[in-house]
Order: sequence, then structure tokens, then C-alpha cells
Amino acid sequence: MPYGLPALFTYIMGNVHTSLKERIHLKIKPLGVGGAFTKYYHNNYLVFMGERTLLIDAGTTLRYSLKEAGHQETEITDIIITHLHSDHVGGLEEYAQKCHALFKHKPNLWIRGEMRREFEEVVGKGLFNNGLTIDDYFIVHTVECGHENRFMIGEYEVELIKTDHLHLKGMKSMGLKITAPSKRNILFSSDIAQHEKSELKEKIDGNTQALFHDVSFIRVPVHSFIDDVVDYYGDVLEKSKLYFMHYQDDVSEEEMAKYGDAVFVKKGEEYIFS
Repeated sequence: MPYGLPALFTYIMGNVHTSLKERIHLKIKPLGVGGAFTKYYHNNYLVFMGERTLLIDAGTTLRYSLKEAGHQETEITDIIITHLHSDHVGGLEEYAQKCHALFKHKPNLWIRGEMRREFEEVVGKGLFNNGLTIDDYFIVHTVECGHENRFMIGEYEVELIKTDHLHLKGMKSMGLKITAPSKRNILFSSDIAQHEKSELKEKIDGNTQALFHDVSFIRVPVHSFIDDVVDYYGDVLEKSKLYFMHYQDDVSEEEMAKYGDAVFVKKGEEYIFS
């Protein structure tokens, strides 16, 4: 049956939309890229995974950064907290309270079993009142690190990479590997200083599209020095696949340009890997 012009336009645009959706394997949107002492927004990320939207970390600036990025609390379907510093978890209490009290929205919380007790101690003081528990705010999934413990968020596979004591002695922490249905993947270091002692490098494969890595332009004991990161991964990953994050506020464009094709992640920009 021949299409009228309006119907034909709708049909064509629908196919274009479907085609684009199939080609977009992973879309990453930083809500901020700064560290704990930033004057701007913390290093927290939205990862668009088909019908699901994952929030990686929820720092104290989340109340501002999410809105400025043009998103609502209820758009977030899944949450992973990489470690328990305030720039990564400090905004979760307010987020959970708003979702519970105002929106009746209960996202999935993927929580590492070894971190659960400490996690509940950190967020529980403000949330666990009047008989409420973590299960009143989230659909809780207890998961563990390691290739054998991979889990699915929709059609996307997630692996937690243990980085305990590599950011700060005595602190549990973890990175992520997220794999799309196409098998293309991205890696996310979260905060780390001793990257050479982690499994991040071993997780890179021929389908790796990007490594989002913590860097510092000065040598400090709790973050990776940028030159060391470039040198360490240079034999397995071209520089254009290094995505630097968590860097200092005052880094100039001239300083960034010294690192050639490496990408300095910017707040609010969308990074699409297809």
C-alpha cells in the first residue's frame, strides 16, 4: 500500500531512529569531572544503556549537576557507588529521599557485598529513620567483583574491578567494565593512585573503546599522575582511547594539548561509542 507523505515521513524517521539506536552502543555523559575539592561538579557519570540509565557515583554536587545536565531523578534506573568518599556518595542521601518522598521512584542499587555494611553506615544515618531501611529506597542487588561475578543491567554486562587500597590505604574501591550487546566495551577506573597494581590493564581487549581514567597533573599519593598513566597503558591502548577525568580545576587547554589525541572529559558533553 503506498504511503501518504505524512505517513511516509513517520515511517522513514522511525527507521532512522531505530537505526541510530542500534548503532549507539554506549553513551556516557559526565555530570562533572572534578575532584573532592572542585569549585564545580564532582566526577559523577550517567551511562545510557538502551532503556536503562546508570548513575556512576553520587557526590554532594549531584543536586545541582543532574539538573544542569537536563535530567531528572526519575530517569536514573540504576546506581553503582565505586567508593565511599563524599564526592562519590555524599549526594545519595538527598537523592534517595527525594525519590522516595516526592516521586515514589525506587532505582536499582548494585552494591558490592564487601562494602554493604560500610555503605549502610555512611548513608543510613540520614535515611534509616521511622523504621525505614535500604530496601525502602532502592531495589538492592548484592554483587561482587571479578569476571566470574559479572551481572546484567538490561542487555549490558557489568564487571566490577576490585581496586581496594589502590586509591587510599584501608579503603575499598572498584572500577568498572561495561560491555554492550555488540561486545564493545568501556573501562572506568574511578579514583586510583596505584593503577599498575590493578587489573584494569588486563581488562583491555580488542573491543575496548575507551578507558576513563583518574589523573592528576601533580604527584599526589591518592591519584594517578597523568604521565604515568600515558606511559603505562601506551603499549595496549592508543592515546585517543584514553579519557582523562577527575583532574584539577585550573588545568589549561595548553597543558591538555601536550597530551595529543588523549581526551580530557568535559562536564555535560556526550561521548558516544558505536
